[in-house]
Amino acid sequence: MHYGILGSLEIHSDGRLVDVVRPRRRAVLAFLLLHANRRVGTDQLVDALWAEAAPRTARAQVHSAVSALRGGLPAVIAERLSSEPAGYRLSVEEEELDATAFSSRLAAARELVDRDERDGAVLLLREALGMWRGVALDGVDAPFAEPARVRLEEERFVAYELLADLEMLAGRHLELVPDLTALLNRYPARESITERLAMALYRSGRQADALSVLRGSREVLAEEYGLDPGPGLADLELAVLRGEPGLWVPPHRPAAVLTAPVGHRAPTAARPADAAPATTPAADAPPADAGRQSPRPAQVPGPTAGFVGRGRELAALDRLLDPGPDAARIAVLSGPAGSGKTSLALRWAHGNADAFPDGELFVDLHGYDAADPELPGRVLERFLLALGVPGARIPADLAQREDLYRSCTAGLRVLVVLDNAQDYQQIRPLLPGSALCRTLVTSRSRLSRLVAGTGAAAVPLTVLTPEESVEVIGRIAGAERVAAAPDAARELARLCGGLPLALRIAAARLAAEPSTPLARLAAELAPEEDRLAGLELPGDDRTLSGSLDHTLRRLTAEQARLLHLLSLHPGPGLCLAAAGALAGALTGAPEASSALRLRRSLRALEEIHLLDQVAEDRFAMHELVRLHVRRSGGLPPSERAPALDRMSDWYVRRAGAATRLLGPGAVEPEAVEPGTAEPGAEAAPFENPAQAAVWFERETANLTTLIQLAATRGDHQVVGRLSSAVSAYLMRSHHPDVFTTAEVLAGGLAAV
Repeated sequence: MHYGILGSLEIHSDGRLVDVVRPRRRAVLAFLLLHANRRVGTDQLVDALWAEAAPRTARAQVHSAVSALRGGLPAVIAERLSSEPAGYRLSVEEEELDATAFSSRLAAARELVDRDERDGAVLLLREALGMWRGVALDGVDAPFAEPARVRLEEERFVAYELLADLEMLAGRHLELVPDLTALLNRYPARESITERLAMALYRSGRQADALSVLRGSREVLAEEYGLDPGPGLADLELAVLRGEPGLWVPPHRPAAVLTAPVGHRAPTAARPADAAPATTPAADAPPADAGRQSPRPAQVPGPTAGFVGRGRELAALDRLLDPGPDAARIAVLSGPAGSGKTSLALRWAHGNADAFPDGELFVDLHGYDAADPELPGRVLERFLLALGVPGARIPADLAQREDLYRSCTAGLRVLVVLDNAQDYQQIRPLLPGSALCRTLVTSRSRLSRLVAGTGAAAVPLTVLTPEESVEVIGRIAGAERVAAAPDAARELARLCGGLPLALRIAAARLAAEPSTPLARLAAELAPEEDRLAGLELPGDDRTLSGSLDHTLRRLTAEQARLLHLLSLHPGPGLCLAAAGALAGALTGAPEASSALRLRRSLRALEEIHLLDQVAEDRFAMHELVRLHVRRSGGLPPSERAPALDRMSDWYVRRAGAATRLLGPGAVEPEAVEPGTAEPGAEAAPFENPAQAAVWFERETANLTTLIQLAATRGDHQVVGRLSSAVSAYLMRSHHPDVFTTAEVLAGGLAAV
């Protein structure tokens, strides 16, 4: 199976080209491929296909086009095009789609450059660029196509520029000339390509040809755009004309010396992130106070309605205002989907605007939503324009844009808000270098690499308290309605799990339906199977389910499998050993390796807040996250039942071992121990009765919910064994919840 969009739209199945003739169907398929493995909403497709000119029948036309695609494509493709709530998903493996395979190789090449493995990076880049067959999405006619085409072409330019830099470092100047010449013929106004081609020609001994290319670019810019060439291009032309010896760089010299002595900075895309610039700022960099001559940028959006609490987090952010030399200049607001990270960042930014007289820069990096993540180069262009740099003066090279950006912000007091960041690589070029600037980053990832590398202040967000949750509902739906039904408001807050996004959606529903009692909405959300659907607003794609979908797409197959397995656990939290029992042996891994991989996967899930580590080697999953993961159906029934059996077996065995240590009671050892032992289980999990009592105290809630689950499954052996063990412990320890828990146990026993 192969899908191609780096050229005309192509599909190959079993070595045969599959034709998709109708333009509308081709556009739908192209958009689904651009968002492969993500849920694409029907409204999103309508907007992509028609923008502001959508006909009244647009949704019906989308449904018709998708149905026609299913009927016209080979079965092996059609079965991957699935319908989801209010949308569709096309499942594609990474190597099956040329665009994702290209991006993967470009990212891998960058990693090799960081490790100074340049030859390997060159091979990957040439392989990636060889996947292009022409203009991206050629023949696809829809409003979404041109922006997507520009984005893909920008990635292509980045790959060509990096390849050119690496090849010139290796002294292979002549090999670059054909590719760069063809690229410049297609895009004659790209100064970055002109610079590299001229440099390659000059270093190949073709000084006259290099001058011809530079002067041709000058003419194109003047005749077609009315522009003069940028200072970098002009300086290079003068250096070539003079035959500057500094333009001849031996192959063994490092990337940092690829700089002409006349002030022209040659391309240095391979420079590591933490390396110092090879020279002082380029000659075209504005003076340190250039930003003050332009209008003060004020890009931060307005604050979010219903903001409540977060006093501790606001106080942590206030430490950014410390002027001391060792003060943190960056803060990372991290938290799960819907936890209110952006709302908190906006609230703090507006409350402290006076501390940044030179302005605020803001960008949504789209790291975890339906849109494609923002490329750092494009964000830098936007920031530079806001800081007063004319568009014609903004270099095409990413490294040069970084230098210019940091030169522009030097000496200024600017707040930079980087919202919804994906990872460290995306935000590193956007960090100002000035000690007077401050940066506020929000992300679902903890961005541990950024925190460790820059000393950024980590500000994690948790859920709101029950009182704060009720206050959010009152702020939006009306305090008088909450005061009139306090019990219903508390229940509604509990069902929303303290997540600000869920609370605001529920409150917005109440505000839109003034006659709806709070108790009715709470009753609607009470069933687990209906809760997430009830936390959606018509026509609004900012749903909790959608937000969680975007997070889940970042997982590897192993991490996703583990998350789905952990979602089967019915209790409020589980320990590392119970997680291992649920996960079972990882495919093909010995026991020690399997345990290490389990820990790594748990850390990865915790890094993006799909799990919380509530104590040492103990993890919890938010109830709404658990419901969404279960509803997403990522675990086949053939794997679900054995996992539940492993989990039940583990708890039964532990309960039996704890009961034997605590002395005689209602349970005999033989009655507790199941017939089969867990592979690799400890012979003696508890060293003394005190440890056994602590385990029972910690796990009673889990054991109670597990009994209820076993009753639902009709597993009477697990119900009987766990009920006897828990009852004996509660009676022996005079536990205060003995009667409440006894009712649950009795219900479980009655069910079987």
